[in-house]
Amino acid sequence: MADPVGRGGGASHFVVYWLPVILYLGIIFSASSIPGRHVPVLFPYMDKLEHLAEYALFGLLLGRAFRFTVGGNRGRLWAFATVGLGGLVGALDELYQRLTPGRMSDVRDWAIDFAAVLLAVLLTQYVRIRPRSGRRAGGAEAP
Repeated sequence: MADPVGRGGGASHFVVYWLPVILYLGIIFSASSIPGRHVPVLFPYMDKLEHLAEYALFGLLLGRAFRFTVGGNRGRLWAFATVGLGGLVGALDELYQRLTPGRMSDVRDWAIDFAAVLLAVLLTQYVRIRPRSGRRAGGAEAP
């Protein structure tokens, strides 16, 4: 019988769960390679909002990969691994930006990256453990 959550699936599960993480890492670092003079600024602190959105999505993808390939009864372990790895990637991204002309490294950007991954993990944990309200035992919705 096939494993419904994807653990133990070999190469196909790597592609389904980890390839999106790797591709998204490429997008993150490609965006960090854009020289500063080519980065549009539409409003003040727009970059902070971009970091929040970028790393929240990264946290969701990374958490999904850990949960469905490592997960099981180790929910806390994959949650901490997601936050730790997400924070590390954010730090490396900030250091990488120092190499890009017109860009700079900012610890506040890293803090937002870390917070975004943490919020993504907390949100998924809340959704995962929160009981579904409004449903009866038989599956029909309450009036």
